[in-house]
Amino acid sequence: MHSYLHCQWASVEQLDKDKRIQQKVKRFKAKQGQNKFLSELFNPDYVEVDRIMDFSRSTDDNGEPVTHYLVKWCSLPYEDSTWELKQDIDQAKIEEFEKLMSREPQMERVERPPADDWKKSENSREYKNNNKLREYQLEGVNWLLFNWYNTRNCILADEMGLGKTIQSITFLYEIYLKGIHGPFLVIAPLSTIPNWEREFRTWTELNVVVYHGSQASRRTIQLYEMYFKDPQVLFWNFVKL
Repeated sequence: MHSYLHCQWASVEQLDKDKRIQQKVKRFKAKQGQNKFLSELFNPDYVEVDRIMDFSRSTDDNGEPVTHYLVKWCSLPYEDSTWELKQDIDQAKIEEFEKLMSREPQMERVERPPADDWKKSENSREYKNNNKLREYQLEGVNWLLFNWYNTRNCILADEMGLGKTIQSITFLYEIYLKGIHGPFLVIAPLSTIPNWEREFRTWTELNVVVYHGSQASRRTIQLYEMYFKDPQVLFWNFVKL
């Protein structure tokens, strides 16, 4: 299967060589007529790399080394992931993938710190992209951590728009920084999952995996996203939404 990266504009003369083209054009026009608000003929997200999941090295016919990457594309499900040549991929995404692959699995269980170790943070630490918590958000994170240290369940509830998502995300990141690397399971309504994923990537260095989609997509996620690639044993290290 090829990605949208390899699509191209073709003339009518070129298309006419395919005997099935008239039916394809008919279906395209029918679909276009149903969507009166269609402003673009092509979604540019389909050629933007969302994340890289794996790599493969081989040699071409001339014996030269060739590297391929398994790419999950923006706005497309995991089942539409494709293998692409290194030169066709954004270098920043390759570096992001290599950084993730360089992480060591957490071999030993790390226990929750004792309740006496809890200390209130007076100021927000600087998170990814120079983000900092507001004063009332820091208060919420302090409260969440206090309950976590004391092994108490709790519910964070306040008015909409005050940053409960951010407080929850930074709370998990604080646990991660204490050496407990998860996995952390976040269950959220489908309509809010893109926001959760975006904020995780904006505020933290956690590896966020959205476990959702068709059976084929979920199988791809299980195969490439949930485990460290180790010849002896597999380890979990992900944030699962």
